Amino acid sequence: MTGNNFSPSSHSEGFTLVETLLALTLLSAVAISLFYFFTNAMAYTSYNQGRTVAVNVARGVAAYMERLDFSQLKNYVTSQNEFVQLTSDDCERQEKIFPDRQLCQAQLAPTINNVHYDQGRVAVFLIPYDPAVWERLKSSPPESFPRSLRDRINEETDEIKQSDPRLGQYLLKMYVLVRWGDRIEEAEWVEGVITDETIR
Repeated sequence: MTGNNFSPSSHSEGFTLVETLLALTLLSAVAISLFYFFTNAMAYTSYNQGRTVAVNVARGVAAYMERLDFSQLKNYVTSQNEFVQLTSDDCERQEKIFPDRQLCQAQLAPTINNVHYDQGRVAVFLIPYDPAVWERLKSSPPESFPRSLRDRINEETDEIKQSDPRLGQYLLKMYVLVRWGDRIEEAEWVEGVITDETIR
């Protein structure tokens, strides 16, 4: 054999500057999109955790309020001739309604996941079955009401107008509002009815 039939291959000494910049650009784009995804996932998880805790706190407060003495609650609401807002501050002021101050504080100002729900972040609204009161509430709801609760009040007002006027003797409408964030819409609420034991 006289010679080599293969031509010598060209040897590459490494990546060119263009290839390196292209690889860095692609890597940066992937890293930024992953960072954005995980940041959004953490924010969404935190948001849902706040909502879930707020709903559970509201349900606990509603169950607590339903066990209180109906006659004391009704007397207090009718003496105000308006809907009533109760917060943790009322645990000390309203001894007739809340005979056990510590239990009241535990319900209306709990500490969950190192978050203290005080400063009016938990509020109970008691509303008598009086169409005039509901109309006033519908026309000028408290500023702390989120849009979903205002919409529910509008629906409920129409239902109260058509209901039996004797309901007010035995029932109080209750909304428990729990604020878990700083904005008005970062609040959850549950509704219920407190009933007089004599009608059971």
